[in-house]
Amino acid sequence: MLPAALRCALGLPLLLACCAAAEPVVRTVPTRPTGGGGPAPTLAPAQARPAALAVTRLGGVDYFSLREAASRLGLKAEWREKERRLVLADAACRVEFEADSREVSLNGLRLFLSRAVAGRNGALYLSRGDYERLLLPRLRPALVGAPWPRLQVIVLDPGHGGHDNGMENKRLGLKEKLLTLEVAQRLQRLLTARGYQVVLTRTDDRPLAPDKPTDFRRRAELANRAGADVFVSLHFNSLYPDTKTSGTETYTFTPQDQRSDRAWSPVEPDDTEREAAPVNRFDPWSALLAQLMHREVIGALQTLDRGQKTMHSAVLRGLHCPAVLVESIFLSNDREANLAATAPGRQRIAESLAAGLEAYAAALRSLPAKPAAARSPTSP
Repeated sequence: MLPAALRCALGLPLLLACCAAAEPVVRTVPTRPTGGGGPAPTLAPAQARPAALAVTRLGGVDYFSLREAASRLGLKAEWREKERRLVLADAACRVEFEADSREVSLNGLRLFLSRAVAGRNGALYLSRGDYERLLLPRLRPALVGAPWPRLQVIVLDPGHGGHDNGMENKRLGLKEKLLTLEVAQRLQRLLTARGYQVVLTRTDDRPLAPDKPTDFRRRAELANRAGADVFVSLHFNSLYPDTKTSGTETYTFTPQDQRSDRAWSPVEPDDTEREAAPVNRFDPWSALLAQLMHREVIGALQTLDRGQKTMHSAVLRGLHCPAVLVESIFLSNDREANLAATAPGRQRIAESLAAGLEAYAAALRSLPAKPAAARSPTSP
């Protein structure tokens, strides 16, 4: 159920990406604020669409001033020197940016951006890609641009299957492939009862193809043939033999020209992709979906928030709709695994996912009936 007002607590630690060779503001470009990461996004009226934000080039990347962005979004900016944070807020929204970190707290939830916030002349700057693809859809979905998505056909993807067991907890006798299938079936019943058309990528313990790359592609192809309005891939996490790590992670496909979260590790190569994947056309709506589903799963299961992240997921790549991959709990953590080990626990997981999809549907219903412009989700 969505509260009436948007609550934005966006704590954003970002890498300080400024450099001595920073270029001055060179041009202005149209931008579009979008929808909120909080409960029900607060929608700005169509006439409030900002005409442009000034672009600052830092290290060859386009950035926007966070203070100027705050003005466009109707938020008050407050710099906290001791904490090195810039707080953007109004009566219903709070966003915090912290220098030298990629992490964001949006309405109390963790979000990881693809680039560091850059510092220059005592001001903070957010990369254009993160502003348009990750942040704005969570704050002002009404300003993403037409056509608005709908939500009628939902494709659920129970991860793994057949010879691919996925993650396991051998002590408790749990296999990810079986848990994802049962949770998907429970979720299907919940959503069907609410009037949605629900399709599962698999309905038994078999893969869609003998090898993984083909299996991943066929899941996306099935969703596209079904006319999916949204795609949710269900998974359970593990870091065995680490049995202490716990929590929920939600992933979207990494936007074009950005690193995945994994690639920020010092031991991983830069995995930036210059060509857009089909699913990248829906980046803003995937971001909004991720925020709302992440919130509902954590709220219902009371799990640790491990953040909203991006990956170059093979199963999401070829989709023609908004999509997320949800790792609801850790099977390698016995406390969380015990939740998945019981029928009531699996029902709780299914209900939390259903609540996230309902929150997304409510956000879409709150969009204006006649958007001001007919543009694709990612058009400039």
